[in-house]
Amino acid sequence: MASPGYNEYKYKVTNEQLPMIRTLLHNFYGSTDHFPEGVVDSIYYDTNDRKMYQQCANGDLTKSKFRIRGYGGTFNQVQMKSKDMYGVSKYKNAIEPVSMVGNHIPSWFELNPAEGKSRKGFDKIQMLASHFGDLRPVIRVRYFRHRYRVNDYRITLDSRIEVMGFSNEIDRTMDHGILPHHVLEVKTPDTRPKLPLFGITKLPQISCSKFFLGLNQLEHGTTMIA
Repeated sequence: MASPGYNEYKYKVTNEQLPMIRTLLHNFYGSTDHFPEGVVDSIYYDTNDRKMYQQCANGDLTKSKFRIRGYGGTFNQVQMKSKDMYGVSKYKNAIEPVSMVGNHIPSWFELNPAEGKSRKGFDKIQMLASHFGDLRPVIRVRYFRHRYRVNDYRITLDSRIEVMGFSNEIDRTMDHGILPHHVLEVKTPDTRPKLPLFGITKLPQISCSKFFLGLNQLEHGTTMIA
């Protein structure tokens, strides 16, 4: 299934700002989403020559990310996210549940669509993935998400962003880390977000990939905005 295209804007939230931002979001937009909060757990894939990582590092106009996602215990959705100067597109499909057994996660082309569900979206994602070659799991990203909706706006606040690595012959200084800041995201068809929240908070807009920042922290012990 393909999600409609949208624009995506991200803002850095420091530890000191987090309580204020949570209070403002609750006061402005509390109880506006059917799933107001919960843990988001994703495993991102990349090629042996790190095509997805290099797209972020190089600041390419077009970036692609492949991940499996779950919301508590198992991963039951496959997603492909494409971002370019015209906005963001996302494809997703239900898959047979994947559970972590030790540190083992299947490679991308070992994943299977959920039984009894449409596989149209799954086949589309696999066709797009085939252009990049073999994909293997490289990083797990888990965080707590607050969700809000305002007309065509989808607002999320992601806090305590944990990152964990896989033993895929990539040198790392650590196996686990927590990003030093939190992320407020706004998804909208508008070319610029227009919300009173930003007039009050003056949050800095950033280009922020949790996948990229997490890999930098695990490999180099530091994060770089990308």
